[in-house]
Amino acid sequence: MRAAAAAASKAAGKEKSRRKGGGGGGEQLLTDQVLSLRARLHHALALGLAKSDGGPKKWQSTDAGIQSHVLKAASAFLGCLSNELLRLPPIKESISDILIALEGILQSKNVSVLIQATDVSLKLVSSVGNLARQYPVLEIVTCLASQLSASQITIAVSSASALYCILNTLATARVSIHAEIWQALEKTDAVTSVIGALQNYSPDVHPLNYLMEMMSLLRIILWIWPSSRYHVWSNRNLMGKLAQYCVASEMDVAVRVLKLYAALALCGNGAMVLLNNEDLMAKVGALLGKSNPSIARIEALKFYQILLRSSKGCDLLMAPHYQHIIEGTINAMSRDDERLLTIEGCRTALLVLRYAGDHHRLFWSHAIDDVLYKILTGGCTSSHKANQILCHNKLFNMVSENFMDIHSYVWDILGNLAVHCKNEYLSVRKGQDSALQALIHCVCSLASDAMQKSNTMKLSKDVHEPALRAVLMMLLSPSGYILSEASSELLHVLPLGDDCLNILFTSLESNTTRSITASFDNVKIMSNLMSLAGMVMLQPSNNPLNTRRAVAVLSTIIKECVHNNIHITRPKVVSHLQFCFDGGSCCSLVEEWEGENIALIHGLMVLFNLLKSINFVCIHCKRNLDVGIVCNDCRDHYSEGLIRVLQNASCQNLSPGPKLYISRILSLFGLCGFPSKLGVKMRRALDDNELADLELLLSNGESLKAHTAIISVRCPKLLPSAKSFGSDGKITDEWGRSFYHVRMSDRVDSCGLKKILEYAYTNSVIVDDDNIKPVRTLAKYCHLKSLQEMLQKEQPRWNSDCPRYDLTAALEPVKCSFS
Repeated sequence: MRAAAAAASKAAGKEKSRRKGGGGGGEQLLTDQVLSLRARLHHALALGLAKSDGGPKKWQSTDAGIQSHVLKAASAFLGCLSNELLRLPPIKESISDILIALEGILQSKNVSVLIQATDVSLKLVSSVGNLARQYPVLEIVTCLASQLSASQITIAVSSASALYCILNTLATARVSIHAEIWQALEKTDAVTSVIGALQNYSPDVHPLNYLMEMMSLLRIILWIWPSSRYHVWSNRNLMGKLAQYCVASEMDVAVRVLKLYAALALCGNGAMVLLNNEDLMAKVGALLGKSNPSIARIEALKFYQILLRSSKGCDLLMAPHYQHIIEGTINAMSRDDERLLTIEGCRTALLVLRYAGDHHRLFWSHAIDDVLYKILTGGCTSSHKANQILCHNKLFNMVSENFMDIHSYVWDILGNLAVHCKNEYLSVRKGQDSALQALIHCVCSLASDAMQKSNTMKLSKDVHEPALRAVLMMLLSPSGYILSEASSELLHVLPLGDDCLNILFTSLESNTTRSITASFDNVKIMSNLMSLAGMVMLQPSNNPLNTRRAVAVLSTIIKECVHNNIHITRPKVVSHLQFCFDGGSCCSLVEEWEGENIALIHGLMVLFNLLKSINFVCIHCKRNLDVGIVCNDCRDHYSEGLIRVLQNASCQNLSPGPKLYISRILSLFGLCGFPSKLGVKMRRALDDNELADLELLLSNGESLKAHTAIISVRCPKLLPSAKSFGSDGKITDEWGRSFYHVRMSDRVDSCGLKKILEYAYTNSVIVDDDNIKPVRTLAKYCHLKSLQEMLQKEQPRWNSDCPRYDLTAALEPVKCSFS
């Protein structure tokens, strides 16, 4: 050993001499201690690390003594490293050599050596942190994964910890790296080993950290690799054990389980398994209580956020548990002394409130406007003034001059509350000097500030985009109070003359009519569209824009959006939405109602509100067409290009919001409905009377034939109850087939009924100027709400579903006499 020490000292001397002799950068960080430990490490590595046949270095020693000596030297060396040292080439070289040695030593059969090796592996990956992706770690991943099922608990725990650190570092690595690592995990049955460890865990036999590390490792695997999730949610024994751990007395265990559940819920099937376990959901809801530590409440909220990504998840979660969830969310939002808890509360509220439902009433009854006002002013007002409502100008100045990230959540939540708010929800929340009124006036002032700034250099996206969005949703609110307050405030603060609107439109036009070789300023287009939408909705009957010019520009924008040349997502615009869902979803389509391209939805919103507020004049017959329908001669002049663009767009795979707005715009030209391939095929059934078993008798002697199976599903109101037939009703023809006669009311218009039948069969219909009133009346009677709203030129309800053409109910067992 003296010879070894002498050799190490000599090597350190050479290293020190080289360091002093020259070289810049960070070599001055190589202190005598670091150099000495590095020299000892390389002397130890030299005993087993060598090149074979001129190839790469390989660990070749199976001697337990040498292996242990190397591991001790590596541990001492790793213990002296700092973040600055880790970036130096000599240190990187040493770490690479340690990795090669560990790859060989981890295959040892000696238990004590393996314990040392897994400990050093954990120490290495903990030391290098995010720099781990600079090294070839695939082999050590394979070696560590092989040790997860080791009978020695210490080895399994250290291997799981080290593997977790590596995978956590590589969570955002390239897809090719993920594929290679997943192959290694599959090869070693890593997921099976971890699941087995969790199923067989016993507190009398295993230490608590064994359970904790295995859950953390499984969580990161589920988060990164969707294909691993089936093995968990389909394992009823494992799911039962995890549910028990969720209420463990050790809060750290419950927190780890919540993180694991969040990763599992990224799978649509896994989320359904969790949501259908009402006892589990109740247990998680209990963790939102004030008495629990903040970390548990935060993780419970994060778990709920993933379940709330879809409307189905929201319905299943909120129906039985909305009381606990809303109270827990409100309590979290009210904790101004714990910023992280407040933010997660805001994020949860933001997701819950996207969808309409009775849970909105409970938010209002818990004074959500007071909570939002407190968040908005909490960092700027002293405690004794916290309950006072500031004057509107003072509040606006305070918020605009002291912007905080959490303000964006306030405006998004306020917008979602407004767009789904019914008048009865507000009760005492409205009125002079209320928090709600102060919030409305403040956000309108911020939005008007954004509308008047066409220069994007002056535009703060994080400040203005949420404010503009909130105002648009207020202008769409079913609440008369919110709509009135927002409209009057905007009219008060906005210079709504021709100049303001035309300047804004000119800015938009210049950006969209430039050379096709130039890139679009997507943020500027989005801001201009949002501002235009607000102004057009605010003064629908007094719009100074040139309609043909506006339609041309908006057609261009919609076409470029569909072709993906103009593309912008909300999380790319505002930083407060960049949270939680960085794991890969699978087995379900979680889509935003507005879609991935918010420029498209805002462009359609502007176009719809612009067109519905004008009267086309036919240049051929000089007749006012007050419902927006144009005759053939002027359709070519006005809008044939626009209609073609919209019809092409409707065939794309769009989200519900854009689809609904496109259908509303086309309905202004008489093209009502949602065309589909099945609808095209069903038109043949409408025209073919051979198999018809229903005859609708009109008062003028005319009759229309149809099929009871289709009518009973698509428009059942046309069919009377079996008791009301009288002399008409069910008869049998000469071939023994059942046939129905149904006499229509004297008020039923023949042409209107034909249009209703066409819509029922095909899900689309052309309604010309003369037939709008009778078709609309019949649509209302028949509960064809989507057709009725199109004919009334109504704005789509925010986050409403896009009507589906579905005939599967006609194939179900007989439930009525017409099935």
